[in-house]
Amino acid sequence: MKTDARVRYTCKVIQDAFLDILKEKPISRITVKEVCDKAEINRGTFYKHYQDCYDLLDKIEEEGLREFEKMLASIEAAGAQAALTAILNTLRDNSTLIQALNTPASGQRFIQRLSGRCFLYMEQWLGPVQKDDRSMVRRDAGFAFLAGGSSSVIQRWLRDGMREPPEEIAALIIDFCEGIAAKFAMRGV
Repeated sequence: MKTDARVRYTCKVIQDAFLDILKEKPISRITVKEVCDKAEINRGTFYKHYQDCYDLLDKIEEEGLREFEKMLASIEAAGAQAALTAILNTLRDNSTLIQALNTPASGQRFIQRLSGRCFLYMEQWLGPVQKDDRSMVRRDAGFAFLAGGSSSVIQRWLRDGMREPPEEIAALIIDFCEGIAAKFAMRGV
């Protein structure tokens, strides 16, 4: 079912107002009234679309994650360097939204959720491993380590104003990942 243009516009106005406020203070201190005043809508309109500010944040994040997954699916064949560069370009192109979602007050929840989706994608992409529990634990621990490290590099890049080109950050992350993977391979992990 298609969403009416007026509904899309109203949701966009609400989301933009909320994200502007989120840049200034934590979600726990944002009220529906404050969002409505900034968006110049009444509370009934807000509640027609969202339960509260946490529901609004969740829906904004979910939409971003869905778009991210579509992008991952479309660039899978391009290889790791091209895929990661495309991801970083997308983050940079949407930096206002990403930085609003990636504040210390939010605990960088969005980037953590993004990393979680990458982890699931890596599992699907690489396929199953041997059935023995030890190799699965090691593989999953390795994925978690690489995803956590990669998300930390990306968070630093975002926090520092994205001064380096996405291609440089992508190459750095891939170098780290390949170095770690090589150490695992040398130890027979």
